[in-house]
Amino acid sequence: MDNRKISYIQKLQQTLKLEQKMSPLQVLMIRITQCPRLELKNIIYQEIEANPMLSLAEEDEEGESSESSSDENDEKEEDFRNKELKDFFTEGFPTYFVPSEIGEAEKRQIPYTSPLSEQLKMDLRMELSDEKLIEVGEYMIDSLTNEGFMDTPLPTIAEFFGIPEIKVEETLKIIQECAPTGIAARNERESIKLHLERNPEKSKLELKIIDDFWEEFKKKEIGKISYELNLSPLKVKKAAANIRKINPRSTGGNFGKVEYITPSVIVEKEEEELKISISEPELPFFRLNARYLEVLQAPENFEKKTIKFVEKWMERAKFILQSLEMRRRNFRKVMEYIINIQKDFIDKGVMHMNPLTLKKIAEAIGLSESTISRYIKDTYVQSHMGVFHIKHLLSGGVRGRGQNISTNTIREKIKRMIESEGNDMLSDIQIKKELEKEGIDITRRTVAKYRNQLEIPPKSQRKKESLF
Repeated sequence: MDNRKISYIQKLQQTLKLEQKMSPLQVLMIRITQCPRLELKNIIYQEIEANPMLSLAEEDEEGESSESSSDENDEKEEDFRNKELKDFFTEGFPTYFVPSEIGEAEKRQIPYTSPLSEQLKMDLRMELSDEKLIEVGEYMIDSLTNEGFMDTPLPTIAEFFGIPEIKVEETLKIIQECAPTGIAARNERESIKLHLERNPEKSKLELKIIDDFWEEFKKKEIGKISYELNLSPLKVKKAAANIRKINPRSTGGNFGKVEYITPSVIVEKEEEELKISISEPELPFFRLNARYLEVLQAPENFEKKTIKFVEKWMERAKFILQSLEMRRRNFRKVMEYIINIQKDFIDKGVMHMNPLTLKKIAEAIGLSESTISRYIKDTYVQSHMGVFHIKHLLSGGVRGRGQNISTNTIREKIKRMIESEGNDMLSDIQIKKELEKEGIDITRRTVAKYRNQLEIPPKSQRKKESLF
């Protein structure tokens, strides 16, 4: 047995290593310059509540008349202090934060009905060029119930707009082809049928029941349906169960719910140029508190404790305002770059969209992809084309005839080819060859992928549908 004792020796040892540590203010700056808008709003309010050097300022105070001469004197004194405060700091230093570059209140916040309504109208404009039919379609969309049903009789619409009923029917069909499936159906039966028609090959029996045995289906008369179709009750029961799984209320009852979406980027056309304005009215309008200026201007008249208190919080307040100004510049750079790249899309539509990815934006303006992603997360754009999320301007690209072509543009080309194919229907191989003529070289599998994303069935399925 080993009886040796184990001894422990303590000694001091000096090592040299390099560590990077950030101060609390640096951490705060990173949060402010990179976080999404909702988180930024919470940060600002927390800082205003904790920091006596920051105070909220109502934007409409300037336009309000004072109730008494003493109030007017107080306002003049406050304005004088604010001017002194601005002069006290170095030139160009921000002493306040205004969340919007837009002066008119109606441009800062735009209420409109549900995003689905806006999307349906955008899809309609993509499909139609006739202004009269677009007006009819938009009227029909605005007339949909909360469940997404079209309960206004088509003859009434035709008479109101003075056009043939068949034109109203065609416009309705275009709306019904949009997402979500079942939108603008005239009743539950039509809504379920629209769902089943998206995959008719797998729903032949279900479609037959909806078309010919709707009343029997509602009464759950499985025996009668199976007898008429000469099928086993088990098979009919299974088909009926599949039908009942479909929710005919495509919008979940929220179509007519009014929502408020605030565009953060306003794009206006001035002659041939696009003017971009940034508006973030969700964020508060605040400024440095001028009441503490006297402590900074004449520190000899105050105790050291008071001076240190004011200097400490004023330094933090200045840092917050500088960080917000940096964030505003970065946000504007991102938005200006995206809008300028997609200028043709905003002017002419989806067929003129350019490919644009987060990586390309990051390389062009020198910000990280994660920061850009946070900026665009809750950002909407208002232009003459309507209100849409900024992410709709981003897409991958395919090389063709010396330039990159947006995948959104390719999808639109495929969609238009199939819509205009007539009786001579195009296979994925034929679509591939047609795209090659335009200098777009993609595989048949990619064509099929884009077609599926558009919820368009293959050639064989479309051919069978045309026989009904």
